[in-house]
Amino acid sequence: MSAAQKVENPLLDKNLVNAFVDGVKKTLSTMAMTESTPKKAFVERDFKAKGEVSGMIGMVAGNMRGTITISFEKPSIFKILENMLGEPYSEINEEVRDAVGELTNMIYGTAKTALNEMGYAFEMAIPTVITGSHEITSYHKGAALVIPFSMDDNLQFFIEITVE
Repeated sequence: MSAAQKVENPLLDKNLVNAFVDGVKKTLSTMAMTESTPKKAFVERDFKAKGEVSGMIGMVAGNMRGTITISFEKPSIFKILENMLGEPYSEINEEVRDAVGELTNMIYGTAKTALNEMGYAFEMAIPTVITGSHEITSYHKGAALVIPFSMDDNLQFFIEITVE
């Protein structure tokens, strides 16, 4: 196995970004029979959650530290869960929060496995779920790469990757 290529800004590392995009697509396709399409990524200095429920997980690999946050608007997570569990949802409850945490964990795990096969050394982490109207403040010196995803019915959600 070869060592991962050192990139000055990890957010410019296509392997890192593509691993998370693939993790989202594979997880939702497999677990929720939901197809998602990444849209044009953009950079934010101060990330603002784009939905009413977010799953967040810390990323650690050697000297690299960061977070991945997945923010869902209510209609998007409700559609994903309806596809996944076969019943409709209309409010963010404990079951929805648990599912967001588990989806965040699966997406991170899928990306982590792919990246570690490329020579990275990402460690396991525990997800946190945040609900309601919220703002996430990251105390880092860099920026956040935000990748919007679209689904059927004009639904969308966002992943945000911050790395120091």
